[in-house]
Amino acid sequence: VLENSKSSSDAISDLVHRYADAVNHRDPAAWSATFASDASWRLGSEREAKGRVEILSLWTREMQKFRKVVQIVGSGSVDLDRSGRAGSGRWHFQEHFEREDGTSGFMVAHYDDEYLQVDDRWFFATRSLVLHHRRTSEPKAGTGPSGPEASVPSTCQNSD
Repeated sequence: VLENSKSSSDAISDLVHRYADAVNHRDPAAWSATFASDASWRLGSEREAKGRVEILSLWTREMQKFRKVVQIVGSGSVDLDRSGRAGSGRWHFQEHFEREDGTSGFMVAHYDDEYLQVDDRWFFATRSLVLHHRRTSEPKAGTGPSGPEASVPSTCQNSD
């Protein structure tokens, strides 16, 4: 049972890293394949999607805001339930980005996850973003829109 738990934890770690790799490569097929068919993805109270099709639609809308995005996975933990076919976890990450409006920045956050094993493959059953810190910069000259919307103030959020 301990060996099975270790291999499941390794498979879930691989799932988390495949998710980030798909974000980095802007690969919607690989990214959406990390979710169970009836999963939910929460980016906050106003941005939640249920089911793989709706989740992919939300991700596509979110990704259209960015010229570049790199997600770097940090530490994480996995706890399996007694059946060994479901579990929960938390994975910390950093994300560096450049938005279409020319602002750039980074965030530090973690995902609270629930996992489900289907036919010997692990999927996200739920993935909920918890933001710790985000910082954005002014748009670079000549990269963003012109006019009043070009002046976007720097922001810093810190919510623990």
